[in-house]
Amino acid sequence: MKKTGVSTSGVFTIKEYLMDEKTDIPMLIRRLQAGPETIQEIVSYVFEGDDPLQIDARSFSVEEFLKQYPQMQSYGPGLAFDVVIRTEGQPVTVELTQGEPIVCTNSLDKEVELEDLLGMPDGDAAEHEENPEAADSGAAPEQGVPDMTPAELLEILRVAERLKCHTRHCDTSSGRRESVAEHSWRAALLAMLLSGVSDFRSFDMNKVIRMCLIHDLGEAFTGDIPTFEKTSEHTDAELTALDKWVGGFPEAQRREFEGLYAEMKAMETPEARLYKAIDKIEAVIQHNESDIKSWLPLEYDLQMTYGQEEAKISPWFQALRAQVDLQTEEKIAESKGM
Repeated sequence: MKKTGVSTSGVFTIKEYLMDEKTDIPMLIRRLQAGPETIQEIVSYVFEGDDPLQIDARSFSVEEFLKQYPQMQSYGPGLAFDVVIRTEGQPVTVELTQGEPIVCTNSLDKEVELEDLLGMPDGDAAEHEENPEAADSGAAPEQGVPDMTPAELLEILRVAERLKCHTRHCDTSSGRRESVAEHSWRAALLAMLLSGVSDFRSFDMNKVIRMCLIHDLGEAFTGDIPTFEKTSEHTDAELTALDKWVGGFPEAQRREFEGLYAEMKAMETPEARLYKAIDKIEAVIQHNESDIKSWLPLEYDLQMTYGQEEAKISPWFQALRAQVDLQTEEKIAESKGM
């Protein structure tokens, strides 16, 4: 069977397969959509043959799509069909060939069970087949895991509230110290705004927003320490306190937070690298918005170097960084009366 290439953006394709007469294309699409643990988004449907057709799946539910293109309900054997999708973790290629079983392989060429890719057991898949609207309703609560209690939620929020009190080494445009919470909020807002930029359409931007929201929660225990003063001992103390706190969360929340923190620490996924680029450029932007009289002498150079490497994540982000650097240069020149 023909394997597909995997793009550097993390988008991959269920590519050029011949389906047998038993393959139910609408049901396959519904089951892919219903795999919330693995598959984040079906990007497009591509039909090949005498009259190639590509549809943006982000604009159509499968029901809307089939209503507009009813001929796809019985898309006959012998024609190629692609579905472009995104997953978290390693890319997975789903290959279907006429008369052969479905085979899924990850980027390490190890076979992956189709049910694992779909993120549901057969029973759940059948339920989605009976109720296709369930595919669009989001992930259901995990069975067997008790809900977080209101008291547990309030205790987590009580600790997180400290980020409103702890200040960072930067002023706002009004001349007061910026809080850690304000930095995290605007980093998350920046991530949300980037969701519509073409460079990042293959990214799981909901995950990036979550990373931005929680990335400085460790400072609830240590406060913010400027990057030019922070040591490995400071970092270790912060991580130790954070790990202990998150380890006491209710099960579902603990798993999510620990998973996000592990991904952020590894810095291997596009989402983690984008979050880090956002974290740093938001700090640079805020310094540009503060009164330059509040800057330390070392910050004149730091403002031009901090986060430059992370900004290389995409051409658009590099253009953003160039614009921010221009504002920095103009601010410095203005302060010198140039």
